[in-house]
Amino acid sequence: MISTKAQDIEALATRSETLYRAGQLAEAEAACRKLAGLLPDNPMVHYNLARVLKDRRKTDAAATALRKALALAPAMAEGWLNLGTLLGESGRWTEAAQAFERGLAAKPDSWQLLTSLGRVRVTQGFRKDAEELLRRSLALAPHAAPTLTNLANLLSDAGAMAEATWLFDQALAAAPAMPEALLGAGHAARKLGEIGAAIGFYQRAAAARPQDLAIRARLAEARLGVCDWQDVAGLRHDLIEPALKTPGAVGPLMALTFPLALSPKELLVFARQRAEAIQAEVTPLKAGIRTPRPGPRQRLTIGYLSADFHDHPTTHLMRGMFTAHDRDRFKVATLALEPDDGSDYRRFVQDNSDVFLELGPLDTADAAQAIMAAGVDILVDINVHTRGNRLQLTALRPAPVTVNWLGLPGSSGAAAMDWALVDSVTCPPGFEADFCERLAVLPHCYQPNDRDQIIAEPAPSRVECSLPDGAFVFCCFNQAFKIEPVMFGRWMRILDRVPGSVLWLLGGSPEMVANLRREAEARGVAPERLIFATRLAKDRHLARHRHADLFLDTLFYNAHTTASDALWAGVPVITAPGRNFAARVAASLLVNVGLDDLICPDLDAYEELAVRLATQPDELAGIKARLAANRATAPLFDTNGFVRDLERAYEMMWAEACAGRKTRRLEVP
Repeated sequence: MISTKAQDIEALATRSETLYRAGQLAEAEAACRKLAGLLPDNPMVHYNLARVLKDRRKTDAAATALRKALALAPAMAEGWLNLGTLLGESGRWTEAAQAFERGLAAKPDSWQLLTSLGRVRVTQGFRKDAEELLRRSLALAPHAAPTLTNLANLLSDAGAMAEATWLFDQALAAAPAMPEALLGAGHAARKLGEIGAAIGFYQRAAAARPQDLAIRARLAEARLGVCDWQDVAGLRHDLIEPALKTPGAVGPLMALTFPLALSPKELLVFARQRAEAIQAEVTPLKAGIRTPRPGPRQRLTIGYLSADFHDHPTTHLMRGMFTAHDRDRFKVATLALEPDDGSDYRRFVQDNSDVFLELGPLDTADAAQAIMAAGVDILVDINVHTRGNRLQLTALRPAPVTVNWLGLPGSSGAAAMDWALVDSVTCPPGFEADFCERLAVLPHCYQPNDRDQIIAEPAPSRVECSLPDGAFVFCCFNQAFKIEPVMFGRWMRILDRVPGSVLWLLGGSPEMVANLRREAEARGVAPERLIFATRLAKDRHLARHRHADLFLDTLFYNAHTTASDALWAGVPVITAPGRNFAARVAASLLVNVGLDDLICPDLDAYEELAVRLATQPDELAGIKARLAANRATAPLFDTNGFVRDLERAYEMMWAEACAGRKTRRLEVP
């Protein structure tokens, strides 16, 4: 006969489960706690209490309950899996890994534990270990969508696109509505240039998880990248405002690309959200890193960290720097994050570096150790939050001084970043609060340029460029994401006011071309007046500029390298600078090439100047003559002079570090 106490316990257990299933979590917690008081040595009671506490978002209490359950039943693999997952969701990666390892000791053939540990190893930067764990898991469960997705993401990040794509296909065959697999497949499709397919994957992910802000942000970003502006009016209310309160939903670079006048404070929030997440990721690795101390050096070693040391706009700008550095005072360490693309640019950088390290294949801890072993004094992070970055390395501080420069037109938001290299146009006095870093202000443009860039001879013909004879050619060779409705509307007004003129843009996906032609027609401009350029080798791309008459800058995110290209090739650029760094770069270029008069105070002035120069050939010819003369003498294309300025900045930063000073704005003479 069952005792009254046993009956009460059974009734309480049934009640707690009923309450839990009904979503009455507070009542379920009370019942589970009462049950735990009656049965303190029953592991399943503590396990069930942890389940309720987790759903109530009482993370620490849930972990405590799980630990009690596991102390009573250490072979409960499911408990270790749940504990590790709970700890991982809280960013406690070392503890999460330990929990998964304890679970695997109890159940070595658990694919779920292997996959979970593999995912943590990715986050910790142990990519080789992660791949081995995920492949072991896949051998046990070949059709497990989580494993397929995690391995595919890992391989996609490493550039192994063929296998990654195949794995995403397998994952989606097993779980067609799995958001993580759909997101990963979308990212891979974008890497392969298949933007239409990427948007399709993001749309399916958003449909599967409609409340997920990060998925909606990815979809919005992809659509804007092909000039699909259907959601622009609602971006601030529907995405930006909630994302400011939801860390991780919108990344700092994504925020810069949105066609909105975001405030510097808002941009800094997004940068800090990401930087703080990265800092949490690497905290377990910091014990192995002892940041060298600043002090006297015979030569300062400058470490340039980037994923773009190949045929890429950043290296196009930097190329001349590698031979211009004063090797009596500086040693150049190039820290490459992506594999050799076989280009002349990669070979030139490698041949003209004192130290060249391939960090891409290394785990985060090993890569940081390699930077320290190279004796890097000043670590210059050229990516920060841009594509291919490893901000984790900078966050570990393997060098005494860290610098944010060139790749990201804004603040890193990272507490581990000491300085941002800027100039007085991109960051005038009073802009210091836009950055968490201290500012090192170069005396001329913050952006380098290679005065030895070759312009091909002969140039592609006008016919080869699909440009009509006799037409005035406005151009803008910026990436499509920089083109947005406000400035595009001005461009169409300009075309309307300059009969027979055309607008020459950099070609992209079929979707982008179709969208822009549709938008032109909606504004009363014949779609064929938009001409789309194919991609060419850099020297031929520069050469075809001779068919362009005037470069029209974009609004929220200016032309950067593309503006330098136009000016180097002899094409004047007009711009209307905004408040943020990204919207002030073209103005800095123009100031430093002696064409300040092409900087417009507002869009009305911009439109009037474009029309006037297109209809007053003598005035435009005079500007082109000034540009041709200034190109040889102005600071913008003085590569050696730029490097001397940069070296003075490095020496001043080093002196600050040695003296322990914290100067907020350092003006480089």
